[in-house]
Amino acid sequence: MANIKEPYNKFAIKLQESFLTLGAKKRIQFMIQHIDFKPDDILLDVGGNTGKITEVYARDCKEIVVLEPKHAVVEYGRTYRPHIKFVEGGAENIPSPGEYFDKVVASASFHHFSDQDRGLEEMKRVLKPNGKMIIMEIDPNIGRGKWLKICEGMLHTGARFYEPLQLRKKVEEHGLKVLSVNYTTLGYFLTATKLIQQ
Repeated sequence: MANIKEPYNKFAIKLQESFLTLGAKKRIQFMIQHIDFKPDDILLDVGGNTGKITEVYARDCKEIVVLEPKHAVVEYGRTYRPHIKFVEGGAENIPSPGEYFDKVVASASFHHFSDQDRGLEEMKRVLKPNGKMIIMEIDPNIGRGKWLKICEGMLHTGARFYEPLQLRKKVEEHGLKVLSVNYTTLGYFLTATKLIQQ
C-alpha cells in the first residue's frame, strides 16, 4: 500500500508556506528594519518553520540556523533550503553550544514555547555576550492579537501571549537588558542584549 502521509505532509507544509507569505513582505521589512544584521553574524531563528521568511530577511548573514520542533517541516526545509542549517528541537533545549550566536530571533513563535522561562534561559545561553535577542510578538490587546488569541484558544494550542510591558519584565527577570520595544502594524519587536559578566 502506498504511503500517502508524506505527500500529504508536503502539501500541508506548502499550504502553510503560502499562508505565511500573505503578510511576509511587510514582516520582512520590519525584521530588516529592527535587526541590524552584519555579514559575519551567526543567526538562530527559533521556531523559524521552513525558513521561507528567514532566508530573505537574514540573507546577508554568515550562517543561518533554523530551530524547528516539527520533523516534517525540518525535512522540508533541508530539502528546499539547503543553504540554511535546520535543527530539529524546541526552544527549551537548544542543541547548540553556549555563546555561539550573534543574533537569536523568535519571530511570532514565543507564544508557542511550552516553557517560556526555560526557552528564554536557553536563548540567553546560546547568545554571545553583547549579542542581541529579538522577539517579535503580537499584543493580545489589539485587534489582530485578540483574534489570534481566540483562534489559538479554539485550537487548544496552549499559546500564551504577553503585552509588551509584561514581556519586557519577563525578559529582564532572566538577566537580559532590554534595549528597545518597537511597535508596528504587525505587532511589536523587543530587542534585548546579553551583557558581558564583570
